[in-house]
Parts: sequence; C-alpha cells; structure tokens
Amino acid sequence: IKKLGDVIKQLTSDQHLPCSVWHRLGLQLGLYDPRLVDIDKKNRGDPVECFRECMSAWLRGEDGVREKGGPSWSSLATALDTIEEKSIVSYIRDKHYCQ
Repeated sequence: IKKLGDVIKQLTSDQHLPCSVWHRLGLQLGLYDPRLVDIDKKNRGDPVECFRECMSAWLRGEDGVREKGGPSWSSLATALDTIEEKSIVSYIRDKHYCQ
C-alpha cells in the first residue's frame, strides 16, 4: 500500500470506519504509544486529523510496523480484526485477496 488517500477513503468513506478508533488501530498496526500521544497532542484530539496522521505513520513503516507485517492490506485487516471491526475485515480481505 502506498497511497494514504486510498487507504483513508476505503476505510472511512467506503466502509464507515469511525476515525475515533485511530489510537487503538495504531497500536495494533505497530505504532508505539508515545508516537500516538504526540499525534493526539499535535492535532488537539481531532479524530479525523489524528486518524490521517496515524495511517501516514503506518504507511511510512514507523516504530514497530515492520514487526506487524509492514504496511499491507493483510496487516491492516489483521489489526482491524483485533479491534473487532469484522465487516471491514471481510471487505478488505475480499477486495485485496488477503488470507
């Protein structure tokens, strides 16, 4: 995955993932809590901006993202599954042929 806009569109516009899950999702994607706290402070808690910056850090492979499989549709589906976003997991796995 390379395009931030594509990821955000598929998750929020197409699948209606609430931006408010950004912190839990970021942790499951391999981002460390201090980075997520910084994102929250920088964006004054705005969930839309926090979500965007969280996904951008994930796509850049920051923190422990590589240990969680790197920025891929498969690792994204796994992280979403962990935070109980099952319908979005099915959509991603079907659309992007993830196991």
